Amino acid sequence: MRNYRNQLERQNEIELKDLENSYNHGIQKLQQSKLLELDNLRSAYDVKISEEAESLDSKLQNIRGEAEKRVSLEKQSSEDELTKIRQSNQQRIDEYKKNGEMQIESLKKQLQADQDSIREQARKALKREREMSNHES
Repeated sequence: MRNYRNQLERQNEIELKDLENSYNHGIQKLQQSKLLELDNLRSAYDVKISEEAESLDSKLQNIRGEAEKRVSLEKQSSEDELTKIRQSNQQRIDEYKKNGEMQIESLKKQLQADQDSIREQARKALKREREMSNHES
C-alpha cells in the first residue's frame, strides 16, 4: 500500500508538473501573442501617424501655394494700381506743362503786340514832332 501510495504521489507530481508546464507554456504563448498584437498595433499606429503627417504636409503645401498665389495677385494688383496713378499724374503734369507753355506763348504774343504798339506810338509821336518842327521852321 505504501508502494501504491508512493506511486500515486509520483504520478500526481508528474501530472502536476505536466499541468504546470502546460500552464506555463500556455501563458508564454499568450504573452507572445499579446506582444505580437502589441507590435502590430504599434506598427499600424506608426503607419497611421505617418499617413496623417503626409496628409497634413500636403495640406500645408497647398495652403502655402494658395497663399503665395494670393500674395502674387495682390502684388500685381498693387503694381497695376501704382502704374495707373503714375500715368494719371504724368498726364496731369503734361497738361500743366501744356497750359503753362500756352500761357507763356500768349504772354509773349501780348508782349510783342504791346511792344509793336509802343513802337508804333513812338513812331507816330516822332512823326508828329518832326511835322511840328517842320511847321515851325
